[in-house]
Amino acid sequence: MDIPHKTLREKWMWPHRTFALISFRERPVNYDTAYVKSFYKRFVITIPVSARFLKFSIFDERTGKKLTYVPNLQYNLGISISSRWASFVINSGVKVFSGNENIKGKTTYRDYQLHIYGRKIITDLVFQHYKGFYIKNSRSYETYTSEQPYSIRSDVSALNIGANTMYVVNHRRYSYGNSFAFVEQQRKSAGSLLIGVYYTYFSASGNPSLIEDPFKSNFDSLSLIKKGYTHNLGLNIGYIYTLVIKKRIYATVSVTQGVGAEQSFYTRNNNSDYDQLSAGAGKFNGTISLRYDNGRYFIGTMGTMDYFLFRGKANSTFDYSFGKAMVYLGYRFSVLKPEKKLLKKLKLIDY
Repeated sequence: MDIPHKTLREKWMWPHRTFALISFRERPVNYDTAYVKSFYKRFVITIPVSARFLKFSIFDERTGKKLTYVPNLQYNLGISISSRWASFVINSGVKVFSGNENIKGKTTYRDYQLHIYGRKIITDLVFQHYKGFYIKNSRSYETYTSEQPYSIRSDVSALNIGANTMYVVNHRRYSYGNSFAFVEQQRKSAGSLLIGVYYTYFSASGNPSLIEDPFKSNFDSLSLIKKGYTHNLGLNIGYIYTLVIKKRIYATVSVTQGVGAEQSFYTRNNNSDYDQLSAGAGKFNGTISLRYDNGRYFIGTMGTMDYFLFRGKANSTFDYSFGKAMVYLGYRFSVLKPEKKLLKKLKLIDY
């Protein structure tokens, strides 16, 4: 379509109208309609009650001991928005439930996750900053004699920043957006091989140290860490499958294994530093979801977890994991008429 661009105003409007034309034009069907139904012309609102987490362990290679730091989980009410381009969740700040702070302490956090679901390529971006953990395996040490079930570490903080991109091999017959963005619907049971790359940065610190009394005596001095971080980069391969039951119930399972390289750096209590680049770092992702969907509204549950594991010749290592679990209720709104009305009012179409 020829967009007018003769007058000064038309030249000013030309890039805006071009963007609108590209963004909102009718898209060619590049999938098997017997297997996939698209709702890309609808705007999807989902109300989830979800819990997110970021936890980690310090593992001492010499003694075989470890400490596991876990946040006090909070279940929050949020709102998820999905469109033809991306899906993201906004935390409303309304807390539905949390663990007993007298037993597990208080956790403050910022947790942002953005998911971009294309037909062939899907990308997950994550930013997590947590402060306040409890040591889950406190009771496994004889030196821990407190009447409280867990040692509470309000000073410990952790940061996780990551990106994961996957190629959906069977993209013509399998819809990744069916289970996680709800902008499509899987009409028949199908699965797909997943191939991709990932990168994650993780850091943790404690004041004055991550390993303090009464646990210090159980660990080698080289594993007494003040702060540390790791970079993980690698390739992953997996498989995802959706079982369609009576055209309205969808059960999805996904398993992905990654392998790559890890750079570890940390500062010990004696102010000495350790830096190592190692191959063979492992990453595992598991996802499961179950949903009832009649095309207009849907209800379901979903859980996903990424677990990073490395065992090498280092004096100590960080194992860490992150993920979320949620139950949700959603509805698909038709936005064609309001969308066209807005574009006309802005003079981006019918020029």
